[in-house]
Amino acid sequence: MNRDFRLGRMVVQPSLNSIRLNGTAARLEPKAMEVLVCLARHDGNVVSKEELIGEVWAGLFVSDDVLTRCVSDLRKAMEDNPKAPQIIETIPKRGYRLLQKVEPVQIQSPSSIEKLVTWLRSARKARGQRGGWMIFAVLIVLTLVLASIAALPRIARYYNNRGAQLQKQGQIQEAIQDYRRALSLRSGYAEAHYNLADAYEEIPNYEKALQEYERAIDADLTFYPAYNNLSRLYILRRKDYGIALRLMERALSLKPQEASVQYSLFKNYGWANLELHNLVQAEKVLRSASSLNPEGGAAHCLLAKVLDEQGKAAAALGEWESCAAYSTNPDVEPEWRNEAQEHLGREP
Repeated sequence: MNRDFRLGRMVVQPSLNSIRLNGTAARLEPKAMEVLVCLARHDGNVVSKEELIGEVWAGLFVSDDVLTRCVSDLRKAMEDNPKAPQIIETIPKRGYRLLQKVEPVQIQSPSSIEKLVTWLRSARKARGQRGGWMIFAVLIVLTLVLASIAALPRIARYYNNRGAQLQKQGQIQEAIQDYRRALSLRSGYAEAHYNLADAYEEIPNYEKALQEYERAIDADLTFYPAYNNLSRLYILRRKDYGIALRLMERALSLKPQEASVQYSLFKNYGWANLELHNLVQAEKVLRSASSLNPEGGAAHCLLAKVLDEQGKAAAALGEWESCAAYSTNPDVEPEWRNEAQEHLGREP
């Protein structure tokens, strides 16, 4: 669905990555628009997170957090309150669906070329035949230049997506080159900075990864996956728990609405507090994280550590059981899996 359509009070223009609401146009990131178009194609039916990621990112290397950010951006642009949604509804543990009916609409708007031709005609009348054609030639050149500039974001997306595919295939250096190409075309591309940082972690080059996560946040203050990964590196690699806490506090101050985002932020916030031996605060935050995502393995592992530190061995044992049960989750550090097995008297 590439045609314009109406969604409640809004007119959506996929070709322009634009939503018009009350006469005002709001621009969307291309991937956010693709998520909206995918939901529109299903016209009120629930679309799973896996299906959305599969359609929008076509098997590329992205996490659920990236989808969550796109949905959050859509809600912000459409002035949709996630606590009382009127447009996009979250179906817990399933996915999302549109609450408004999708209706086709035809929007007539003159193209850039049409505007130029109109301007040319007026110029010819004002300055005569020869002057008009000179202006026409200049305008053609300008149009070509502007078209090239307008194509840069699309080319940057191509390189970013190709880099993600290469990274998934284990071709890390080739992926890094493509991420750099994307950023040379569009320096404020948060997703490309994030993916480049993730690739640097795989080499590993943690200093460069830190820099790219920071640039992703600078490019987009609401790019929550970058906060999570950056704080994790400050905890694991730099042992700077104070900066990790400040990063989490900064992210939480933006009041993210998605439960999966809140879970990740609370988990890392609790982790940093554990390392600083702020055990009461760590326990409180990690329990909040577990309530948001009972199957989140990392929160259980960290909470087990906190309870052990507090001398609550019996309560800790239950958390170690949950840690082991969800130890294959990507947010669980390898050493935590081994700790869980040791506490439960099992072979690692």
